[in-house]
Amino acid sequence: MENVKIKNVKKILLNFVLIWTFILIVIEIFSLFSLWSINKIVQIEGEKLYKISEINSSLKSADSNFKSQVQAWKNILIRGQNNKDYKKYKFDFNKKYAITQKKINSAYEECIASIIPIDCNRIKNIQEAHESLKINFLKNLNPKDLMSIEGYKTIDVKVRGIDRALQNQFFQVTQEVDILYKNKQDEFVELVSQRYQQIRLFLLVTLALAMSLILFKLYKILKIDSKDL
Repeated sequence: MENVKIKNVKKILLNFVLIWTFILIVIEIFSLFSLWSINKIVQIEGEKLYKISEINSSLKSADSNFKSQVQAWKNILIRGQNNKDYKKYKFDFNKKYAITQKKINSAYEECIASIIPIDCNRIKNIQEAHESLKINFLKNLNPKDLMSIEGYKTIDVKVRGIDRALQNQFFQVTQEVDILYKNKQDEFVELVSQRYQQIRLFLLVTLALAMSLILFKLYKILKIDSKDL
């Protein structure tokens, strides 16, 4: 009888060890998979955030340089009366234009190369509007007109305010990209948080089941002992 009892206890303990080994293997596999999936989320969402950040940075830089470009244009009108100053300020204007256009081109190229929810045509419109604006500025610029007050006023009337529409476009698009970036940041944090919560829930449930198993096996052992009393 004693031998049967020992065999039963050994059998219960063996089952207990095998089941615990299986549970630990499952926990390890799930943990490794969870870490891999979190790293994948970080990689994919982090790449999206980086791309949006790069577009945002290029657009803001373009916007800032465009304002400098408009100021350079005003310098031509106000200070470009003699030939030397005219060439100096016109060169500065063209330089600011080139920098601004380069930044816009960079934002557009980054946009079309990325799988992100941004309407790249909005950036393309800024690109084309900026190029068109330069042509309009220079088309109405006659160095001889700068030599007289009346000539200066004529140029000023023709070009006054034509930059405002483009400034509004810059403002609207940069605001939208800013909002998108912040939303994507929140989504990224939420995705990672959800994944951690899933891991935590799985581990708690698994540990609860394991504790239930321990109690059940202890109960069976005690039950075997009680039969001999």
